[in-house]
Amino acid sequence: MNREAAFITWTDTTVTWGRQAPIPGRLANGGKAVSVVVLSAVPNRDLGDYDALYETTSQPCDYLWGPGTPDDAAEWLRQHPQPGDQAETTDRLFLLRYHDNRLYLPQKPAVAASLAGPATDGTWYLLRADTPIPAFHHQRCALSRYSDPQSGARHDPSGECRTCPTETISSGSLPDMLTRAAQLGGDITPRPVPDVCVSMSRTPRCNRIHDGYWDIPPDDPNTVAPSGPPPAS
Repeated sequence: MNREAAFITWTDTTVTWGRQAPIPGRLANGGKAVSVVVLSAVPNRDLGDYDALYETTSQPCDYLWGPGTPDDAAEWLRQHPQPGDQAETTDRLFLLRYHDNRLYLPQKPAVAASLAGPATDGTWYLLRADTPIPAFHHQRCALSRYSDPQSGARHDPSGECRTCPTETISSGSLPDMLTRAAQLGGDITPRPVPDVCVSMSRTPRCNRIHDGYWDIPPDDPNTVAPSGPPPAS
């Protein structure tokens, strides 16, 4: 997949993205820009749920700069022109953290490698999948032992899953999972990123795992209210 510099701009009412630098005063609905970030991504793909710390977009994207103003974003790109790059879109490696009954969204190994302190606590799962959200769904099903109400099928907690196209490679401490990811060719060079996400996004950063179902913690900053038991999938 070919990528190039892309902008995401969000206001209190809108979020827009694309390859053109945002122009103050010309945002959708006349909103005032709250934040702008610059990414390496496919500009015309859905970036409205972007989160720098977690994988929330179907296609891979990497943080480059921000958040800041539209003028600062355009000036940064002028001083740091991006030649574009390529990224794999299949058989990607994801790390998922499980701590205090909470499963957190997938992260790139390089982003996880930059974490320190309490953010590294818990059990980490190394998964191989094409996209992050199905990988997250697989892991919460496996941890909760959720059974499909019609077929009774469950997601396999290790190896290749017979229910979905996800492979659980290993689990353990973060350092051990980073070592395993590196053995499989993953990039574990620490890539620190800011704690920033599109403010209008309602994608939760974690789920609480229960026996047979999960819900969204009411204190998750990206959510409005907790969900009920999961639907069949």
